[in-house]
Amino acid sequence: MNLIQAIDKFSAYLINEKNYSRNTLLNYIKDLNDLYGFAAKNMEDSGAKIELDYIDEGTLKEFIASFVLSKETRYSKKTISRKISTLKSFYKFLNRKKLHNDNPSRNLIFPKLGRNLPTVIDESSLTALLDSKTFAGDIWGARDRAIIELFYSSGLRLSELMNLTIDRIDYDNCTIRVRGKGRKERIIPIGLIATGAISAYLEKRDVYFTERAIEYDNGVVFNAKNGKKLYPALLNRITNQYISQISELKKKSPHVLRHSFATHLLDHGADIRAVKDLLGHSSLSTTQIYTHVSIDRLKKVYEKAHPKG
Repeated sequence: MNLIQAIDKFSAYLINEKNYSRNTLLNYIKDLNDLYGFAAKNMEDSGAKIELDYIDEGTLKEFIASFVLSKETRYSKKTISRKISTLKSFYKFLNRKKLHNDNPSRNLIFPKLGRNLPTVIDESSLTALLDSKTFAGDIWGARDRAIIELFYSSGLRLSELMNLTIDRIDYDNCTIRVRGKGRKERIIPIGLIATGAISAYLEKRDVYFTERAIEYDNGVVFNAKNGKKLYPALLNRITNQYISQISELKKKSPHVLRHSFATHLLDHGADIRAVKDLLGHSSLSTTQIYTHVSIDRLKKVYEKAHPKG
């Protein structure tokens, strides 16, 4: 089997069996296409098909080294780790499906990643923002308030909030059903304040678009001014606009509100396994980064407040 055929089979597997998101799928395919391009450069006959047997452990190590030593582009350790992970997943798939006997990725070593703690906004600042009159009284102010309330009260990812539909809100139980990574579904409590903000916005939204005879997507919860569902750049602008009013943090994305949601829950004694389920993490080790944030915050409080600190 040649490399192109193997990549095609792996792509079909990711789409049909793993249900990976579009971005994850594109990253996997890009990494493997980069491998094909690298291997093709090393072949004397550029028109020849690259057989899987042509690629050995040395080829893969040279391929990864080309990114580590690149002078044109500085690749992060996280990017290099992803490429190694792609290769390992690719050959694991080929071995399991008995499409290839060898696994030249077996001895590839992941670079050690430094611990980057999540960026978090303090509780008092977020409370002050949500209690303030900074949100306009029109439909768009109501929408923005509902967005910030929902991000902070649920810990949703950007894509999860963007794709949230009205039929997934349970007003009686104050919960929402979310389809996250890998199309896994989870139920999240969101509280009366968030559901109230969503209701207030939706009421204004229906009146606004109906009075102006503008067609709009009434299945999703949040709309742009043209009636279509929100898109990532707009959601990022909205969160940046309001977080800028209360924080000088460099990062002001929806993910900062997700980080704050998780950290504040742990600060108040929430069980880490419950936080894991709320965030939709597949592994507890992913959630444990927030315990480090909480411990660091506790240390700062101790050093500031205790007479022997």
